[in-house]
Amino acid sequence: MSRELEMSFAGSLVKHLGLQMYSGAVPALAELVSNAWDADATRVSLTIPLDTPIGPDAEIVVRDDGEGMSFSEVRDKYLLLGRDRREADGDRTRQSNRPVLGRKGIGKLAGFGIARVVEVWTVKDGHLTAFRMNYDDITAARSAVAAYRPEVLHDRAVTDEDPLSGGTMIRLSRIQLKNRVGRERFLRGLSRRFSLLSANFVVEVNGEELTREDMPLQFRFPESGYEVADVPGLGTVQWWAGFTERPIQVEEARGISVLARGKIAQSPFFFELAGGAQSQLGLQYLTGEVFADGLDSDEADLIATDRASVLWEHPVAEPLLEWGQAKVRQLLRDWSRLRQERQVERLRGSTPYMSMVEKFPAREKRELLSAIDTLSRIETIENERLDEIVKILIQAYENDHFLNVIRALRDIEASAQDEIVKIIEEWDVIEAVQTAQLVRGRVEIIKTFEAMIAERVPEKPDMQDFLKSHPWLIDPAWQMMAHERSLENVLEDHFNKKKQRKKRGGRRLDFLCLADSSHAVVVEVKRPGDRAGVTELRQLEDYLMYLRRRNDEVTGGRSKRHRISGVLIHSRMDEDGRELAERLAKGGDAIIVTWDSLLETARRLHGEFFDLMVSRAPSDDPRVEALLGLEDEPDAGSKQGDAERWDAEPAGGEGEGPAEAPPAES
Repeated sequence: MSRELEMSFAGSLVKHLGLQMYSGAVPALAELVSNAWDADATRVSLTIPLDTPIGPDAEIVVRDDGEGMSFSEVRDKYLLLGRDRREADGDRTRQSNRPVLGRKGIGKLAGFGIARVVEVWTVKDGHLTAFRMNYDDITAARSAVAAYRPEVLHDRAVTDEDPLSGGTMIRLSRIQLKNRVGRERFLRGLSRRFSLLSANFVVEVNGEELTREDMPLQFRFPESGYEVADVPGLGTVQWWAGFTERPIQVEEARGISVLARGKIAQSPFFFELAGGAQSQLGLQYLTGEVFADGLDSDEADLIATDRASVLWEHPVAEPLLEWGQAKVRQLLRDWSRLRQERQVERLRGSTPYMSMVEKFPAREKRELLSAIDTLSRIETIENERLDEIVKILIQAYENDHFLNVIRALRDIEASAQDEIVKIIEEWDVIEAVQTAQLVRGRVEIIKTFEAMIAERVPEKPDMQDFLKSHPWLIDPAWQMMAHERSLENVLEDHFNKKKQRKKRGGRRLDFLCLADSSHAVVVEVKRPGDRAGVTELRQLEDYLMYLRRRNDEVTGGRSKRHRISGVLIHSRMDEDGRELAERLAKGGDAIIVTWDSLLETARRLHGEFFDLMVSRAPSDDPRVEALLGLEDEPDAGSKQGDAERWDAEPAGGEGEGPAEAPPAES
C-alpha cells in the first residue's frame, strides 16, 4: 500500500503566506537558499532565466547538497505549517552547528510567491522522496479547513538515473513573474540578503558564484572591515557604510540594510530619518549594512514575517533605530565635507583649469578661485558638469566685455532700474555681435562646402571628414554631435561578416556615424554627381534596423540612445528608389536629401540667423558697422542684403532638407 502525505490548513493561508509574502524572484528564492543553509548545505545551485522573457515552459531550480529529508520528516516536519524549528530541534544545525535561520515555519511556501507548481525532490540515507504541490489545488477550498495531499512522485531507493543522489532539489514551474528578471539587479539583490557566503557556503546562480562584492564606492566608513557599536538592549552591533560617486540608480538598493544571523532582517532604508538632516541629497549615494543578531534571538523575535522589515516600535529594537538615525546624520555630514574636499583637490590637481586661472591678474584670480570653490561645494554636481561650468566661467572672464558687464551688474543697487536696463542692453549687444561673428565664420565654411560639391570631391574620405567636423551642415541642431567610431565598428563588423558568410566578400561601407548622449545618426554619403537608388536606401534601412535592435538589447551601464535615425545624401535618385525614399522620409526614420538642397538650406538658415542677430543691436553701433564691413566690401552684404542675396541663388537637385531651425547660440 502506497503511503500518502498530508497538509492541513485553510485554503487562503497559502495565498497570504506564499504568493503575497514572497512575491518577487529575490525574496522567494532567498528563502529557499535559507532552507539550504539550515540543511547544512555547503553548496547551493540556482538555475533561473535571466535577462530573457519568462516563457510558459520556463523552470527555476534550486539544488543543494545538504542533509536531505526522509519521507517521515517531510510528512511530520516539512509539511507542518507554522512549525518552529528552533523550539522543536534547537537553535543550531545538527552537523555544522550553524545558527538556524528558519523560525516561523512558512518558508516552504516561498516558491508559491513566483510559481504555481512546486516540486520537492529530497534524498536521505539513499531513499528518494519526491512530491508535487499545485497552488490552484491548494487554494481551491478558500475558507474551509481541509487536508491537502501533495502528489507523491517517488517513494523509493535512489538510483543512478535520478537527478540527485543526496540533498534536496526544488523545481518551480508555471512561473508567474510578469517581467523578465534582470541579471545584475537579481544578483545584487540576492547577495545583499546574506552575509553567510563563504567557502563553507557557496551559492551559484547559473553556474556563476554569488559574491559579497559591493558596488564601487567613493568613500567608505570605515575604509575596510567593520566598526563596532554598543546599542542599549541589543549589545554589540557591527556596521559599515559607503557613498558611491554617482547616485545609485536602483532605488531599493539605496540605504542601510540590517541583517540578523547573517540574513536580511530589514531591507535597505535610512532608519526612518525625518527631514532636516544636513546634506540629505546624499541619501541617493548611500549604501551599507548593520549586523544585529540580537534582533533574532530566543528572547525576542523582532523580524516581520516577510523578513523585509523590523518591528521598530518594539522597546528592544527602538534604540537601534535611534542609533541608526544619528549615524546616518553623521555620515551625511562627513560625506558632504569629503566630497567638497575631493572636488577642490581634483580641480586643482588633475584638470587644466588651475593653470588657466593662473594667467589672470590677482583680482580676477581671486574672484575665479572663490567662484570655483563655491561651485565645488554643490554636493551632487557631477565631475563632468562641474568641469563644464568652470570652463564657461573662465571663458567669460577671458572676455573683457562680458567681465565688465558682470561686475557692473554685481555692484549696482537693485533699485536703480534705469542703470540695470542699460547694462542688460549692453549685454544684449555684446551677445548679438559675438553670435553674428560665429555665424559669419560658418558662412565661410558653407562657401568651402559649395566648392567641394561643385568639384565633385570623393565621398570618402573628403566629404565624410568635412561632415564629421561640421554636422550642422546637415541639421543646425546637430552642432554638438560628434563622430562615433564605436557605432561604425559595430556596423562594419556585422555587415562585412554577413557578406562574407554569403561569399560575396567584404566591401567598403560608405557611411559615417554621428551621435550625442541621446541620438545616433547613420549618414550614407554618395559622391556629388552620383546617383542613389534602392540598393543604397535598403542598406541604410538595414543599418538602422540593426542598430535599433542592439539598442533595445543594451543592458548594464552602457549608454542607450533614445533615437536612432539615418541620412542619405546624393545628387540624383533613381526612379526605382523614389517610393522607398518617400516611405523612409515620411516615417521620420531618415532624411533623404541632395547635396544642392543641403547647401541651399544651410546658406539660407545661416543668412537669416545672421540678419536676426545683427538686428538686435543698434545699426549705428560701431561694433555692428565693423562686423558688416560697411557696404563697400563685396562679401559683407548688409543687414537685409545677405539673406536676399543667398535666397536668389538656385537650389537645384531633389529631396527635402532637414527641419528648419537656427543654429544654437554659443
